[in-house]
Amino acid sequence: MLLPQPQKRRLQRVTLQPHQVEQTLEVNSAIALTSEQRHYLCNVLRLEIGAEFIALDRQGGWWLAKLSSEADNVQIIDKLENNSELDTQITLGVAMPKGSNIESVIRQSTELGVRQIVPLFSDRTIIKSGTEIGNQKRDRWQRIAEEAAELSLRTYVPEINAPQSFKTWLGDRSSASAQILKYICVTHPEATHLLPSLQSAYDALPAGEHLAQIMVATGCEGGWTAREEEIAIASGFIPVSLGDRVLSAVTAPVVALSIVSAFLDTK
Repeated sequence: MLLPQPQKRRLQRVTLQPHQVEQTLEVNSAIALTSEQRHYLCNVLRLEIGAEFIALDRQGGWWLAKLSSEADNVQIIDKLENNSELDTQITLGVAMPKGSNIESVIRQSTELGVRQIVPLFSDRTIIKSGTEIGNQKRDRWQRIAEEAAELSLRTYVPEINAPQSFKTWLGDRSSASAQILKYICVTHPEATHLLPSLQSAYDALPAGEHLAQIMVATGCEGGWTAREEEIAIASGFIPVSLGDRVLSAVTAPVVALSIVSAFLDTK
């Protein structure tokens, strides 16, 4: 992997907000800091004028930036290379576990390389479809992903979608493509394990082509209902097992993504 020099990697990383990267960044670009970023850099980290840090542009770009003479602004001084991302985009559809456990799923999934997380209402989620999830909670989920991306040297910040029903999510992904693999994790003993299923799909790809996207759906406490499994299969999802042990709603997505990322890292 091509990474920034070690001394650059140790610099603090700060994820820029969408409005800060509306225009394409380049060397010598000036960026106005948000009040939160200014507080973090100047008051928490106690960086002085001229201090350097790494700015992540949310789209894979790493930029070396420094605090200008006015603490409200920073200047881009160099473009850094960092190839820590998986070659295949991973989307996780996760039936929301009880309590605040979705936050753990978001944090660990981000560390494992996921590019998109879709919280889902399922037949067995405690929070039922149609329940309004406030912007404050959704903003918190996105901040958790940003923090995890910074700490794990990600170049992309995963997109946390608004919660939606499992059926709606499946309907938006009914198209079939050899380059898109879709899996639903189940507990049936006859289901093929995720790892050999990935290998079989990879071996079946036409010469010169690569996987564009892998989609994984994991259930909440109690798993998916038979009805949900049926409509998922009808939408092109392949039922797969994560092993002989029954996993919790928090552990299952982490295990699934660990298998996927390890598989992709070896290809």
